[in-house]
Amino acid sequence: MLSLQTKEERYGLALVLLFIVSRLIFSLLGGTFLATPLSFAKQFLDPQLLHHDLFRSLFYLHAQPPLFNLFLGLVLKISPLPALSFELLFKTAGIVIPLLFFGILTTLGINSLIAFIATLIFMFNPTLILYENLLYYTYIEVLCILLALFFLLQWLTRSRVYFLMLFWISLLCLGMIRSLFHPVFFLITALALALYLACKAQQQRLAKRLLLASLIVLIPLSLVSVKNGYLYGFWGTSSWDGMSLWIKANGYAPETLEEFYKNGIISQKAIRADLETFKPISHYFGDDELKDIPCHHAADCNEWKSSGKPNYNHSGYVSLSKALWKDALSLIADNPKLFAYYTFVSYSLMLWHASDSVTALFMKNMQILERLEDVYRFLYGGFLGVESKRSTHYLWWVRTFMISALFLFFYGSTLYTAVRKGNSTSYPIVTVCLFCCLIHTYTLFISSFIEFGENNRFRFPVDPPFLVLMAGNIVIWKNSLKRRIARGKRGDLTQNLQ
Repeated sequence: MLSLQTKEERYGLALVLLFIVSRLIFSLLGGTFLATPLSFAKQFLDPQLLHHDLFRSLFYLHAQPPLFNLFLGLVLKISPLPALSFELLFKTAGIVIPLLFFGILTTLGINSLIAFIATLIFMFNPTLILYENLLYYTYIEVLCILLALFFLLQWLTRSRVYFLMLFWISLLCLGMIRSLFHPVFFLITALALALYLACKAQQQRLAKRLLLASLIVLIPLSLVSVKNGYLYGFWGTSSWDGMSLWIKANGYAPETLEEFYKNGIISQKAIRADLETFKPISHYFGDDELKDIPCHHAADCNEWKSSGKPNYNHSGYVSLSKALWKDALSLIADNPKLFAYYTFVSYSLMLWHASDSVTALFMKNMQILERLEDVYRFLYGGFLGVESKRSTHYLWWVRTFMISALFLFFYGSTLYTAVRKGNSTSYPIVTVCLFCCLIHTYTLFISSFIEFGENNRFRFPVDPPFLVLMAGNIVIWKNSLKRRIARGKRGDLTQNLQ
């Protein structure tokens, strides 16, 4: 018989049951799991290669880090019903995600009832439901980040080394799935957290362990980067940086680009790319040029996937991305103020609640969640009357500044607590909050810099860390207030005795 002795266990069971009921209702209303991206998503290798030549194909994958494609390939190899298997695995992650979020809040010291209510609000977020039903890596990013937060907090409160290892393994999975999280980010994270633990929290032993364990992330990601450097001539986990930056930097009409080309500011490749860099490779290179581009395997040689879609892992995209990176920097240097404006617009787009950047794909599921979406959109600044991320109304900018002020307030509170003297006893909460600050600010900054259009999809996986950041600060304030009250009572008692 199931024994539920604590409130946390009972709330956990309630979360599981409510998750199952809510997702059954979603399915009965016509909601479906979308496995169709397997055949056309730019980030995925040809399904035939994943199925029949998985590991060699992964070795010659340069467009993306390899882990999510490995996951796709293993399911295709093992399961007789891949679409159903993908759905079951994503639903399993769907159950784990709110439980992790609830566990983090209660471990921080949030009242279990308040943590339960907050988790329900998080669990019924329509954006979460949409990505839970899409075969794409965004949802798995959320899982990896919450796992990392959970294991970091467990290590800091329970001092078990295996929790520290699981923390870095979770971040390794994140870096091996999402190229946004560059090896340099993990190095900065390790150094920043270790610096706080050693210098402010007086936990030198923990700082040394943290730094040493960070090799779990840094070595594998560095090996992938070295492989890409040796085979393709770039250091990192994705070859698309230049293509992304070009989309962001180029806001010019075709005739203006022609003028830039005549003046030697940009290359012919930039003219061909225009506002859409993701076109078949033959759009940028002639047949003779393609023959001269070295390739190694069907994964980086084939122009087309077996599904009839372009293969964006073709070696030619490496050359294209390098050229467009230079062209983008030239445009930025030519008009840095315009690029700064584009960056600010990208940032404001990132703060839009709904993940409607793939509307055509989500359309049916979005219609089912429309009323729920309206509620969440209203609460997330919609009460100002901003109904669309394409709004030009001045209240759009008011909304942007309000949300930014909220971010800055909790960033500032965390940093003040971290540097304040006499606060070393709360180092587990402060360390977790510092990590949340790092991953949240990094994601917002980098995606604002390189992306224009799908910025809210970039932000979505780091929404949970910001919620945890808020919760951690609230607990710190509460504990600080309690200590002040206790000191006041002791002072009154001392005066009475005297």
